[in-house]
Amino acid sequence: MIKQSNIALLLAVASLTACSAPTEDKPQVETVRSSLARDTAPVLSPTELDTFAGDQADFAVDLYRAVGSSAEFHDKDVFLSPHSISTALAMTYAGARGETKEEMKKALHFGLPDDRLHRGFDYLDLALSSRGQGALDKDGKPFRLSVINSVWGQKNYAFEAPFLDTLAVNYGAGLNVVDFRGAPQAARGTINSWVEEKTESRIEELIPEDGIRALTRMVLVNAVYFNAAWTTKFDPLATAQAPFTTLDGTEKPVTMMNAELSAAHTKDAAFDAIELPYDGGAVSMLVIAPTKGTFGEFESTLTGAKVLDVLAGLREKPVRLSFPKAKLHQAFELKGPLESLGMKHAFEGADFTGIAQLEELQISEVFHQTFLAVDEGGTEAAAATAVVIDAASSAGPPVDIVKMQVDRPYVVAIVDRQTKTLLFMGRILDPK
Repeated sequence: MIKQSNIALLLAVASLTACSAPTEDKPQVETVRSSLARDTAPVLSPTELDTFAGDQADFAVDLYRAVGSSAEFHDKDVFLSPHSISTALAMTYAGARGETKEEMKKALHFGLPDDRLHRGFDYLDLALSSRGQGALDKDGKPFRLSVINSVWGQKNYAFEAPFLDTLAVNYGAGLNVVDFRGAPQAARGTINSWVEEKTESRIEELIPEDGIRALTRMVLVNAVYFNAAWTTKFDPLATAQAPFTTLDGTEKPVTMMNAELSAAHTKDAAFDAIELPYDGGAVSMLVIAPTKGTFGEFESTLTGAKVLDVLAGLREKPVRLSFPKAKLHQAFELKGPLESLGMKHAFEGADFTGIAQLEELQISEVFHQTFLAVDEGGTEAAAATAVVIDAASSAGPPVDIVKMQVDRPYVVAIVDRQTKTLLFMGRILDPK
């Protein structure tokens, strides 16, 4: 039984401030904000930061494996933004209670106490916003790593003040007021337009037509856009067709970039790995290519700790690298994979009384889309996640040069080096 709360917050109360920014081509959207300011100098101990990084890596790999083993994607490329998904769900977690909260905590690997957890996301968001100053993107424009949160709520609905305070202090997010009840498709269009703008048109229809209903009460969104040049670019004149061996052993021609460069590399009997830094040095791409014919075995034993161990074991050396160009755009519905990780009550029989107490709320779906383009100049990547909440319906000395030929399925991650955050993670089974 849901009880009315004495601290429930109606959107028009005086402790919040409202603003709007209409334009000719966009409807007016009122924004309601907590009276509390963003914490712009969060402090965590080194131990807390290590715990946070390890937990985030564990969730990244767990979700990657859950999606990769699903019926829809078991034999396809997969490219996700674990950071985007984790951030959107962390905002949602702030309003979870009881068994719903415990399941989310375990599935999402939220190992820090709640106040430190949200502070961790604040710290990471602010750290990422400082990356790439003075660096360039793949097309010669300024480097971009943009991570933005937004929250969209039903107008004239009572949301809990502590929940909105947490979003404001730790995620820099106010609440954009829309009318899901009266105009669900208009609200969907407004949210999708916001995502498209923040991802430079790479994510155009994050929420599908049936993703918003009159029962929807809140949508929590995270958008990520990344565009950076390689520190050492590939020469387009060296790019050529070369064979790539797919999972079933078939050889097919792909467009392979080639370069000799100094890079952090490691190799053993199980895999070949390299880290390719982007301009500015703060962010890099990690490529792990398991020994030919062993990708499935390698992937089945992959953990977040193993990915971080690979990063820690890399050593600078001269490398003759062959690496395929790649481009893909993917859409995911993550309810099934998240349920397989143990997050079940959030989707049915949920307790989100920390968000609102007017009626029972539950997550109807978690939508996620990604874009990736890798070429001689660098990498462009984008992602967005929407958590839809509905009312429940009844160098050194010369050494031998290393040759690394990525001519087989490989794991790829875009990594913030200082925080060890896996901003994006996936696999390429068949470069296109």
